[in-house]
Amino acid sequence: MEIEKKIFSMGIDLPNIAENYKNNTSGAKYVSHYSVGTVLYLSGCTPMKDGKPYMTGVLGDDLSVEQGYEAARQCMICYLGAIKYALEDLDRVVRMLHLVGYVNSGESFTEQPRVINGAVDILVEIFGRKVMPTRAAIGCRGLASNHSVELIATIEFDGEKVSDPIARDGEPLD
Repeated sequence: MEIEKKIFSMGIDLPNIAENYKNNTSGAKYVSHYSVGTVLYLSGCTPMKDGKPYMTGVLGDDLSVEQGYEAARQCMICYLGAIKYALEDLDRVVRMLHLVGYVNSGESFTEQPRVINGAVDILVEIFGRKVMPTRAAIGCRGLASNHSVELIATIEFDGEKVSDPIARDGEPLD
């Protein structure tokens, strides 16, 4: 629970993924995560704050690099809520194996790596450089609900116990 104490001391509130999944306005159908051995595969995550999309828009048109960086940072905070749900204790995170960041980009926008640095920087602030992931930063023309950023992550963790995944559509898993 040391990592969670550190997050709390930074003034960060982790979102409750179970509550967020109950409020599925998108109609999307997927599950929160699956694990294989000590690897946790997480569904895509977008930046939310107070239950609402955070910093929506197109980078280079509606949003600056700095705003995109902040959106990616908030997106990783949301992801940490999902990881906490799955593992119950963030101290179990060994490293982020892989991170893919999609950036809703205007036609001439080429600063996707600088935007996704927001996600990596908050991760390193919390866990240290040992968790720094392999990664890709990809520009795309549009994301669901006009989100500015979406992340997809794969985590290595200690131990065996993982919470059951939650279905985004609220239906039970067989």
